[in-house]
Amino acid sequence: MNELLNFWNLIVESNTFNFVVLILIFAILFKKINLADTIDKIRLDIVNTIDNAKKEQSDAKTKLAGAQKAIEHIDEDIKDRLNEASKRAEGISKQIFENTDAQVKLIEKNIERVITAEEKTLSAQMSSKTLQTSVALAQEQIKHMLENNPELHNRYIDESIDNIDKV
Repeated sequence: MNELLNFWNLIVESNTFNFVVLILIFAILFKKINLADTIDKIRLDIVNTIDNAKKEQSDAKTKLAGAQKAIEHIDEDIKDRLNEASKRAEGISKQIFENTDAQVKLIEKNIERVITAEEKTLSAQMSSKTLQTSVALAQEQIKHMLENNPELHNRYIDESIDNIDKV
């Protein structure tokens, strides 16, 4: 049995045996972990990532070309829009001035009407007051003349009676 133990010690201490055990462990782990599938999966992920990167690069180039094409004539577009805006602004300002002039003329016309109406009202009021004052003065004058000359009073009475008969 001693020999058997010596043989076993010789095998365990040999590098070949250790190497074979290591390979067996790796083989068992390789089968259990399925390293080939994992490596294939990683390889496919890398390939897909590269393909996606190429596609994104292509898309980015297309978008860049589109953007460059879009801004090619941007200066002309800006000038055209500024010219159009300027023309619109001129038209609007012209319309505002025309509307303002029309409003001013209308206001002036209304002011003239109001002034004319007020002048007529004041003239009528003045005429009425003048007439009332004239009548009052005439009454005073007639009373004064009749007081100074009583014969006139009788004559006016006679003329009034004659005028009543004619009517």
